[in-house]
Amino acid sequence: MNDVENARAAKEARDAIATGSGPSRSSAELAEAAMRKYFAADSYRARKRAESSEEDEEHPS
Repeated sequence: MNDVENARAAKEARDAIATGSGPSRSSAELAEAAMRKYFAADSYRARKRAESSEEDEEHPS
């Protein structure tokens, strides 16, 4: 993770702790939710990179 992602994750963690109004979740559940979110974002970024590289191949300069 880079600094921006670390800062975003820390803010999300602080916000989640502050809201604390929902049902209690175990550390394992919180970790799983964080990993799902991270991997979903990572696959989205990979898809966007693949799409942009395909467009570059279709329209060479």
